[in-house]
Amino acid sequence: MERNGAIRIQAEAAEALAEWKEFFAHQVALKAKELARHSSQPGLITLNHYRQAAVMAAQSLAIEVQGTLSSDGRPEAA
Repeated sequence: MERNGAIRIQAEAAEALAEWKEFFAHQVALKAKELARHSSQPGLITLNHYRQAAVMAAQSLAIEVQGTLSSDGRPEAA
């Protein structure tokens, strides 16, 4: 850490974080729409749909992050 308290972030770390944020947001939107489609009001996405979708998306994100555990940020070979 720098003396002034600043912290530097590797470019690849910042890129991975941006990709994970995008992945999470996309998953929440998709899952909320799916939940709404199967609800009593298919044309309305509610806060509850987003909450449920966020929990599901968090699980998907954990799997996505596990797939990028190599040091270079690319998925590890099976």
